Amino acid sequence: MEATGRTRSRSGSGGSKRYKKLSKEQLLLTIKKKKECNAKAQSIVESMLDPVDDSSDFLLKIKDINQCHYQDIIEERALLKLCGYPLCNEKLTEIPTKQYHISTKTNRVYDITERKNFCTNSCFKASNYLKEQMLTSPLWLREQEIIPEFKLLDINKD
Repeated sequence: MEATGRTRSRSGSGGSKRYKKLSKEQLLLTIKKKKECNAKAQSIVESMLDPVDDSSDFLLKIKDINQCHYQDIIEERALLKLCGYPLCNEKLTEIPTKQYHISTKTNRVYDITERKNFCTNSCFKASNYLKEQMLTSPLWLREQEIIPEFKLLDINKD
């Protein structure tokens, strides 16, 4: 420990220069932007709990959320006994109580925890296809990133 009561970093330099210092105004603007982005994402998540009919409107909305928000949509819809895929308006009727599925064809054990949130395998695949395209970065840092053009998987109900 130094005489001033501060501890030195292991490198001895006193701190990292990786991050540039933000002024108070920049910090307040960043916090404000973060709150606005989170509020917008929350309203999108809530709107997806109702039946979604327009796929083009849906594709516009998902540009303002990330994978975590999309997972929230899936879980919230499942709690309401709706298929987790937002473009499917089917009800979840027979939800398995077991956590694993044993396939005698492939001789494997599958964890079906996530699959239980969907009405069919097609919806599960379409949802995962969309989720994989989504960004994981914080919403308020999206100005520096290129937002991908999302593509939907054609689903054929089983």
